[in-house]
Amino acid sequence: MSEIRPATRLRILAAIAAITLALFATTALWGATFAADATPPPAVTGCARAADSKGASPGTPEAGATCVEITMHDLYWGANLVTIPANTDVTFVIRSDAAATHSFDISDHNNKDVTNLKVDLDVDPGKQGTVIVNAPAGTYYFYCDVPGHEQAGMWGILKVEDGATISAQSVDNPKSA
Repeated sequence: MSEIRPATRLRILAAIAAITLALFATTALWGATFAADATPPPAVTGCARAADSKGASPGTPEAGATCVEITMHDLYWGANLVTIPANTDVTFVIRSDAAATHSFDISDHNNKDVTNLKVDLDVDPGKQGTVIVNAPAGTYYFYCDVPGHEQAGMWGILKVEDGATISAQSVDNPKSA
């Protein structure tokens, strides 16, 4: 077998670099175009929501609110510690301010001692989705099931407590709160 000459090796590496750059540029332009064309969905009145920055104070719902709004960002949640009342229908409004599709999942994944809520909601960039959660008291884990997103930090804790008021907040470590 013959050895590849240095000049040929350089041309191969240049071609690989050019293809990689072209793919990256195409992906970036697609994301920017899509984001520019997407009109953000309106906020839902009366929902608990956290400010869109880490360390925000708890969101306060209007009296009698039965919903919570969580915003998806690229690899983190706007609220990663959510509290709702037990055995009560609570509407989760999941908004995406991200450049990629994400999911909101509450399943048997990392929820070994609580009821599997079987929540699996995919939300495209610039869109929103809703799901009603009615759960018995317990501490639940929610996450994005897109490969690598959970590991990058896209997970949170849902506390379901008897008589709780709906709240949503962003904290550094929701497991310790």
